Amino acid sequence: MGRDYKMKFKYVFVLVYIYFISQTHSYTYEPNKGPSRPNIVFIIADDMGWNDVSFHGYDQILTPNIDLLAYSGVVFERYYSHCICTPARSALLTGKFAHVTGMQGLPILGIEDRGLPLTEKVLPQYFKELGYATHLVGKWHVGQSRTKFLPTSRGFDNHFGHRGGFIDYYEYELQENWNSTIRTGFDLFRNLNPVWNTEKGYITDLYNNEAKSIILSHDESKPLFLMVSHNAPHSANNGALLQAPPDEVRAMRHIENPERKIFAASVKKLDDSVGDIVQTLLKKGILHNTIIAFISDNGAMTSGLHLNYGSNWPLRGIKMSPYEGGVRVNGLVWSQKLTNVNNHAWGGYMHVVDWLPTLLRAAGSEPPHNIDGIDLWNEIVHNKTSKRAEFFEIDDYNGYASIVSGDFKLVTGYVNPQYSTYQGGDLRGIIGPKPSYLKSLEKSKMYSVLHKVDMQFNIKHVELRNKLQIDCKVRNDSQDGTLCNSDKNKICLFNIKEDPCEMQDLAENYPDVVQKMLDRLKIELNRTIPRKTPVSDPRASPLLHNFAWDVWADNIS
Repeated sequence: MGRDYKMKFKYVFVLVYIYFISQTHSYTYEPNKGPSRPNIVFIIADDMGWNDVSFHGYDQILTPNIDLLAYSGVVFERYYSHCICTPARSALLTGKFAHVTGMQGLPILGIEDRGLPLTEKVLPQYFKELGYATHLVGKWHVGQSRTKFLPTSRGFDNHFGHRGGFIDYYEYELQENWNSTIRTGFDLFRNLNPVWNTEKGYITDLYNNEAKSIILSHDESKPLFLMVSHNAPHSANNGALLQAPPDEVRAMRHIENPERKIFAASVKKLDDSVGDIVQTLLKKGILHNTIIAFISDNGAMTSGLHLNYGSNWPLRGIKMSPYEGGVRVNGLVWSQKLTNVNNHAWGGYMHVVDWLPTLLRAAGSEPPHNIDGIDLWNEIVHNKTSKRAEFFEIDDYNGYASIVSGDFKLVTGYVNPQYSTYQGGDLRGIIGPKPSYLKSLEKSKMYSVLHKVDMQFNIKHVELRNKLQIDCKVRNDSQDGTLCNSDKNKICLFNIKEDPCEMQDLAENYPDVVQKMLDRLKIELNRTIPRKTPVSDPRASPLLHNFAWDVWADNIS
């Protein structure tokens, strides 16, 4: 009996030990190596504001699939990006601040012979070296004038999408204004060729179907790196700024503002795509070993050029601005192996430059050391204090700069007042009964996926949503001249931890802090590669390239 008892004890001990190890592994998500490296799906929304996802607490536009990714993964409370699309995407790809590579300021135009410097090693190239199959679906916008600037020359196995800043959602055309002359060209390509007659439909659907096709046909002998860079919810061309399927717009009849209705329908299609992609990963049988990231490239463009009626409320400022509405954006990471983390909201700083080293660490690779990005994987997984303590927004072309250091943010130089106010509050109107948030979660594809993989989520207890809300008591008329507006003679200092809406200038209260941050900013300014003035080259005209925004400078020295 004694021997039998000892054998049973050993057997139980082994079972308990195996269970403990499996649970520990599930919590820590140690990086995999070799053939078992995790798949990575990186989804980017274009010009999506802080108040354009429902996990930040407002029921006007519901994003149940994105929300459930946040609630069952790790959502970033203080995720930052650059305030303009080309700089943000350059920083994502290189792990370097945009001003260090000369990609700051206004976004690249089709008329420019300019691209992300070829001396920079970019994200897909790192993953290619690790044996990944690499795919880009959607927007590129870091260089298109020469073949060597294109995605398939920079580490992606293939690319289906647009090369410029945005396109018409149905006709896939991009308009640019050249000194009051408008040029229109086709801008939807598969690798090196425009797809004139082979594609039709709403662009979000096309990108969604392409992403699903790539997942289903993926050769599992290699890990997958898939970047899905949506056009949505960026505006289209001036003649038809907002575009969405009519039935989806009709379903938004609870929204008071007519333009906001169309914008909301565009966001709905984006959220549907997120649900489809996760469901397809499950169908393929690779969801269990896949990391999913979702971000906005910058804040919403609520007014001005290329406005889309998105909202960063209650944050101050919009896209093109160094204020929080332009740079503090939506970000999260999800994995089935992250579900046992003890806090699904991570409060540490993360900047777009940090994705490259963080994802490489998650994939089991040592990140490079000659970049600005910081590997934050361990801090995110274990809910530790962020190693990111400072970051910058430097735009020598428009003439402003900002630095965040600890709890403080300093803004200096001229910032366009049009982009520096509180916008979007008047877009929040709801008429009639608002849709049920809990029902939207229950009906979502993400909710179904969570149950199929035994990750039940109690939607009646979404306390996390309350934690993620920001309420600064901002009024629609909070533009009465009392706000600090930076210009060449005025420096603004804010405590963005206590005052996330940047309402109270503290520059006179903390002169030592101001000087210290200015000294640090001067050091960073010395690293800046000056941004050149855009040069319009008539050789780029689509009229000369079969009416497409195609490569045009390969033979120009």
